[in-house]
Amino acid sequence: MISVKELLRKSKETEQAKKNEAKSAGKKTGEKKEGREKRCSLLVEEVFESARIQGVMVIGNLHGRVREEDTMYLYQPGKPVKEVQVIGIELGPREVVETAKDCQVGLGLDIEDINEVSKYAVLSSVKPAEGEMAQRVIENPRMFGLMMEYGRLYQNESYMDALLYELCYAKFVIPLYMERPPVPQEDGSMAFGEETFVGFRALKKPGDDSQAVFPVFTDEVATMGWKDAFKEGQPKRFATMQLPHLLVEVNRGHAGLVVNPFGPVPVFFPKELLWQVERSEVFKERYVRPVEVKQREEAPEA
Repeated sequence: MISVKELLRKSKETEQAKKNEAKSAGKKTGEKKEGREKRCSLLVEEVFESARIQGVMVIGNLHGRVREEDTMYLYQPGKPVKEVQVIGIELGPREVVETAKDCQVGLGLDIEDINEVSKYAVLSSVKPAEGEMAQRVIENPRMFGLMMEYGRLYQNESYMDALLYELCYAKFVIPLYMERPPVPQEDGSMAFGEETFVGFRALKKPGDDSQAVFPVFTDEVATMGWKDAFKEGQPKRFATMQLPHLLVEVNRGHAGLVVNPFGPVPVFFPKELLWQVERSEVFKERYVRPVEVKQREEAPEA
């Protein structure tokens, strides 16, 4: 069986082509930059106790701007999202600042126990949605934070384990192609006419126009870079999917899955790697076993 490392090496040239394409697209539009302007994210790569502050110091690459006393949210697998406050910012030894932007940084957090923060946790300014908003607003701060460091860390096994774990749990946004809008009904529902076609658009694989890739996005802001997602006059509608349904779409003639193809950091998951993920323990724990348990609970007694 081909290894994950080999698959990632093979897709690296494709990934670089995607990054170059994203940079070009970024120069042509200010929408994407504007949508991210007030957000910031940091993938935690080191954690230690600091003598200067009464808390924990985390180190990583900051994307966006952070100020001392800002509120951020700590995203970790298997744990509730934790609200934290930035109580110190360092750019280097004894280089203390009040604000930082787009650089490697140490952030002091008001957390007493160093064990409360794990490596590859993500700090984000994006507050988790709650209640009804959690169903309507898709953000994926941890998936986004992990992807931002893909170019540096894709050959690191622990990092890839964290990324693939999040791939299994994340919900993604997909532009929904619709030739005709649905028709409102008297009861408030929407009905699709017989001539209405609903589906998803694909992208060509960079360097190989004979193959298509299935594009998905971590959030609606990331979809802004896809200027051809909707035809003029077409209603802008989005679907949300998780990995099992995405695998169905990929198996309909796609070479793989590409997340945030227009930036800020595109990540391509080849079909062969997705097949390995589908057979992983994380995938089974997330999707297969809960279904088996539900089926047993619903089965009639003999």
